[in-house]
Amino acid sequence: MNAIPFTLSTLRAHWKLIGAAFLLLALIIQTFRLSATEGALSAEKAGRQADRASYEKAQAQATAEALSAKLKKDAENAQKAEQADSRYADLSQQYRAAVLRYQAAQRQAGSADLSIPAESPESGDGPGGGAVFPVGTILIPENDAFICAHGIARLQAVREWALSLDQP
Repeated sequence: MNAIPFTLSTLRAHWKLIGAAFLLLALIIQTFRLSATEGALSAEKAGRQADRASYEKAQAQATAEALSAKLKKDAENAQKAEQADSRYADLSQQYRAAVLRYQAAQRQAGSADLSIPAESPESGDGPGGGAVFPVGTILIPENDAFICAHGIARLQAVREWALSLDQP
């Protein structure tokens, strides 16, 4: 029973010293905690720098791969465009020859049938209209026929080229 009064009297006599010891103990604990926190923070910063470096490296590698794939695709597309132009030239020559054959056939057919000049009937308003042409005969100027032939050849070549772009 003497322990309680003894402890209370010691606390009253040395309360400043005991308070200073608790304060010193609290400062030591806080110093260790701060040191541990600073160590964790520097480790975190180092980890973030390593992550950033790996991201930048991966991004540079992906950019290089994308550029390489783009150049490869551009080369393939250029080759396909060249093939389409070649195909256009071939088709254009074929259609031009077809127009010329058609023209020659029309000249032969027209000259054999007309031994005398064709006369158009007259109407009350004056001379009649043009001569009647058989069904299936189309009369267009030669330049227009060539323009149509070149246009169709270009369209077919472009269509084939566009369809080839989807194929690997």
